Amino acid sequence: MTTLAALEKAKAVDPQQFRVAMSYVPTPVAIVTAMTEEGPVGMTVGSFTSVSLSPTLVTFFVDVSSTTWPKLKTSPTFAINILGHDKGDLCRAFSRRGADRFNGVDWSLNENGNPTLADASVSLECIPYSTLILGDHVQVVGEVRGFQVLDEGMPLVFFKGSFLDLANHG
Repeated sequence: MTTLAALEKAKAVDPQQFRVAMSYVPTPVAIVTAMTEEGPVGMTVGSFTSVSLSPTLVTFFVDVSSTTWPKLKTSPTFAINILGHDKGDLCRAFSRRGADRFNGVDWSLNENGNPTLADASVSLECIPYSTLILGDHVQVVGEVRGFQVLDEGMPLVFFKGSFLDLANHG
């Protein structure tokens, strides 16, 4: 049996090997959007999950080197657009650096003034709840103040370096 002392003495895990190991954990794909003084901003996040039912909290993680997060966090509200199984192209569009991510994307402002993507399956309206720097990422927790289910199909899931098509898995 491994003891805490043995684990503390073990050498650190190689980050690239850790990335490979974690690729076996399927993750949902979402795009976080907000309206800022500079216009709409958005970014793809791959680490997204619900946290609490009371209050209604969700969380996602952003790389500390993100150039989009400093812009997005200036907004008092944000939307989380959860993508459907066939929206890999939208995921890629919002992952590009230095590009107008909204160019060619069908979106509209919702009643709270946040960009909602027409191709999202679910859109969550959030207010910031907390942020915390954890290693090389920022954990962002949002309090959900409203949501809209737009498509009841299967979600877009990232698994082992590519998208997993759940639509053919029932």
